[in-house]
Amino acid sequence: MKRGWILATAALAAALAAGCASPNTSGLAVGAETDEEGNLQQLLQVDNAKLARQLQVDDLVVGQTKNGLMKAGVKLTSRQNKSIVAQSKFVWFDADGNEIDPDTDPWRPLVIHGKETRSIQGVAPSAAAASFKLRVRAGEKTRWIIK
Repeated sequence: MKRGWILATAALAAALAAGCASPNTSGLAVGAETDEEGNLQQLLQVDNAKLARQLQVDDLVVGQTKNGLMKAGVKLTSRQNKSIVAQSKFVWFDADGNEIDPDTDPWRPLVIHGKETRSIQGVAPSAAAASFKLRVRAGEKTRWIIK
């Protein structure tokens, strides 16, 4: 009985710590924004220099689905020999620069192993999307210790 209580308490503490420890800001953002003339321009924004040194943006592809929704693909490569634990999320913007449905796309786990290249793809939630950003932030490594 005592062991079950300890395990339950440890699991609850780990869940709370993981939720509280997650960073709230973006480490880097890569995407395409519309300039004054309506042309898409590539964008790279760095908010976490350490994460930016660990990852390299290899390719950015923008297209449309058959239904006319904007789709994007971004290739990220690890510059490290060890795994990078991160989170990613696509953010879509209309022609006026307003975010479309800001709470619909959650942060997704992203693990890129040493020197690996990963392709991350997303599709806009509406036809109003004119630009996007793929935000990447550092993730938290979690360990479960059960005795």
